[in-house]
Amino acid sequence: MNEFLQKDLGSSLLSISVLLGWLGISFVFLRISAILIKKLLEAVFKNSK
Repeated sequence: MNEFLQKDLGSSLLSISVLLGWLGISFVFLRISAILIKKLLEAVFKNSK
């Protein structure tokens, strides 16, 4: 672990932050799609009653 950090701290921090950014973006898209699916299902079951 020390060798990894001593090689290039900037590039390793950049790659970690890029990975965290992609994770955050994917969670946002999952949340938006879950809300849209929930509203769609509510509308479908509301009309069927």
